[in-house]
Amino acid sequence: MKNLLTVLFLFCLFFSGCSSDADSTEFIFGKGKYKFTMTDSSKTEIANGILYVKTYDNKKISGTYEFKKILKKDFEGYSSMTGEFSGDVNTSEKFVFINTNPMIADANVFWNLKIKKSNLSGSWVYSVFRGAAYGGFVKITK
Repeated sequence: MKNLLTVLFLFCLFFSGCSSDADSTEFIFGKGKYKFTMTDSSKTEIANGILYVKTYDNKKISGTYEFKKILKKDFEGYSSMTGEFSGDVNTSEKFVFINTNPMIADANVFWNLKIKKSNLSGSWVYSVFRGAAYGGFVKITK
């Protein structure tokens, strides 16, 4: 009986260790080319494009982005999105912040993303000095 319990214990230990390793894999974000999709608050796609991370140094990122398809050209904040970005990556908190126009402080679009298993996803907000004016969701994939 003691041998059976030992075998069962080792069996459970082995398989629980295997499953936790598989669950710990996550999306690796760094220099490179990524696809992004922006949706409105009802999750209707309004735009998509390519994000190019050109620098990733000491948790700071920067680069460019370009829209490939804009389904709603008049969405709030679109006119302030210039194609350059900067941001921060916090791997311990699994969080990425992107400022889609680092040249201005007012009337700007910010992406707040969580690092997940197969993507970055979260929200975007068009922010003005009075506060958030409009927003939706954004997803980044390899």
